[in-house]
Amino acid sequence: MPVIRVDDEVWKEIKKRAEPLVDTPNSVLRKILKIVGVSANNREKVIDIELTGLHTPRKFALLPVPKSKRWFFPGYKVYFDLETEDEIIKTRITSAPNGTPVGDPDAGAYIQGGLKPWYEKHPELKPGDKFHFETLERGKRYKLSIKRANNRS
Repeated sequence: MPVIRVDDEVWKEIKKRAEPLVDTPNSVLRKILKIVGVSANNREKVIDIELTGLHTPRKFALLPVPKSKRWFFPGYKVYFDLETEDEIIKTRITSAPNGTPVGDPDAGAYIQGGLKPWYEKHPELKPGDKFHFETLERGKRYKLSIKRANNRS
């Protein structure tokens, strides 16, 4: 693997954009350069998002997307298909400041749209469960499943 040298100013910027204990310099540069593909740890194909609270997601029929995982999904307000165990939901990333351009790859904090029936089919969801997302077709199709928290079947 090639080695590159960066000056102190670039290094500070990389550190500023990195999520501690998650990002590496390489993953930060991949995000900045918008490089989507298979890396050594395969992060680009599959992610898990832990459900920490349930009131807001269930009430507003949305799936929270932490900033550290935002890169995985299409741009702001760009529709994509979310395949579940028995349906395909047309949805998008929402919740960004007014004036945010459609397609902004970093904007938005929730997957929202068409999720109310899915939540109604999953009354068993509990904090600690994880939303498991798999890329089927980058930017267009994703698969959603649930990983139960430990000690639950």
